[in-house]
Amino acid sequence: MLLGGVRRLLLLTASIGGATLALSLLLALLAGASLRRSIAVGFYLVGSVLLLTGFFVGNRGVLRAEGDLDRPSLFFGFGRKRIRSATGEEQRESVHVSALVIGLGIALLILGTLADNERSLT
Repeated sequence: MLLGGVRRLLLLTASIGGATLALSLLLALLAGASLRRSIAVGFYLVGSVLLLTGFFVGNRGVLRAEGDLDRPSLFFGFGRKRIRSATGEEQRESVHVSALVIGLGIALLILGTLADNERSLT
């Protein structure tokens, strides 16, 4: 079971990293910019967005909106809704998703640092 989880985590990291790499290369070619620098900036941007997303997911409160399908809400989902307390499982899931997204963000920031040719690690 643990080996399967590690495999899925590596697949997820490779998928997000590969998509970021492909988009960064495409944008570098269209803009005529340096390929390595564009790759580094792409990893920095996506990694930073993932870090912020993980932070906000992890800091959700214990209250959740209760879905009410009978009564349409005002302004495309914004409006009055019932509030309920999150279950223990929902709170654990929020922490786990936050840790996963923050970990992916850190991995992409590390890849960006390795790809950056304007900064040296030594």
